[in-house]
Amino acid sequence: MRTKRILTAAVAVVTVITMAAGCSSSGGSAKNSSAPITLNFATNLVGSGASTSAVSEQLIKEFEAKYPNVHIELQTAAGTALQSLIQLSFSSDNVPDVFNFWRPQPAFNMDKYIASGKLGDLSSLAAEPSVKDLFDQSAWTTATVDGKVWGIPLESFSVPFIVNTKVFAEAGLPLPTTWDTLVSDVAALKAKGIIPWMVSQMPAEQSNERLLDYVLDRELGNQKALDLYAGKVSFKSPEVEKALADYLSISVNAGPSDASALTNNAAIAKYFNTGQAAMMLTNSGYLPAIDKAVASDMKVIPFPTIPGGAQTTANMEKDLTALMYASAKGLADPNKGPVIKDFLKFFTSHEAQTLLANQSILVPAIGVKGDPASTSTLFVDVQAQSAAAPGDKWLGNARTPSQQQVFYPLVAQAWTGAFTATQFADQLESMFHK
Repeated sequence: MRTKRILTAAVAVVTVITMAAGCSSSGGSAKNSSAPITLNFATNLVGSGASTSAVSEQLIKEFEAKYPNVHIELQTAAGTALQSLIQLSFSSDNVPDVFNFWRPQPAFNMDKYIASGKLGDLSSLAAEPSVKDLFDQSAWTTATVDGKVWGIPLESFSVPFIVNTKVFAEAGLPLPTTWDTLVSDVAALKAKGIIPWMVSQMPAEQSNERLLDYVLDRELGNQKALDLYAGKVSFKSPEVEKALADYLSISVNAGPSDASALTNNAAIAKYFNTGQAAMMLTNSGYLPAIDKAVASDMKVIPFPTIPGGAQTTANMEKDLTALMYASAKGLADPNKGPVIKDFLKFFTSHEAQTLLANQSILVPAIGVKGDPASTSTLFVDVQAQSAAAPGDKWLGNARTPSQQQVFYPLVAQAWTGAFTATQFADQLESMFHK
């Protein structure tokens, strides 16, 4: 094992590991090369706290067994510290041969990385049938910027609407399968002393605005809702104010009183697993926090459409979370280039994504189901519904990082009843409308 250190503001130590060869499998297009090759792989998928670590390490070992002349050298950074590592690598002209990263959008500086010419164009790889047919068009749309594919889909997220059927049954209430039922259920749950929504109000958790996303999407349609936050549409129109009023009707004082002090995982453990909260609407990445002992009480249902709203189908908010990228320099290397492409295909294959799904990681590959015995029936249902439902883009895609810092506390205030719909519209108008 070899180590080296890279110091940045967010990444104090980056561990470099040369993995040992593991079990063998069939070869690829560059298998017969005998020249020693080292691929540098920057990732937050391996290491302490990474839920994907076991799978990622297994895949790396299997790949090295396919290519005995190849060593995968890992640069690990925990969680969002990977952003600092990748930013440093581009600024120092030392881009890793391969790396996983977030969606190619400005919020993650991907527009700058693409413009630098140092990020590899993966369009030809994405056009190969074995790769192209693995993912649906919505995934490729996210991976494509200016007509070129920059990343191969790896992980995804969705925002499933999960209800605790036991809570509803004991309260004598119907499941909220229609908008009118949802409105009446929220009022009835509050009257019975039951918390309607498990929610975190901590800004970094990206949980408290998910309900607002769904209401705006249902009322206005996803594109117009995105345009609101992009400053192209006014929040002061009657239809937007109606949407905000509808949102407030099911959110005000409908979450835990201590939501501002709870992460999503903590809120799930304290309120959803114990049956004190009836519904959950948050990133699917938090599903593993649901206790398997009570998962059988949970059911995934479509968030209802709203009468008179723009959406008549029960779309689900979903998109890619992570993709696999490559450096332009590495791809251009006659020795490394073919191996890099094979590594990207191997790491994002149907088999690899099945392994991830069995660890309760939502994946974008078509046809992946996951084993309920390895994960849970609830996760398998979320994976299936996420794959089948028409997709809505997360509305945060249209907000800048600086806007997000002000937006989340504002939404937290709205949950407490601090604003009327008109006052909320005024606040959002001043923040976003150009």
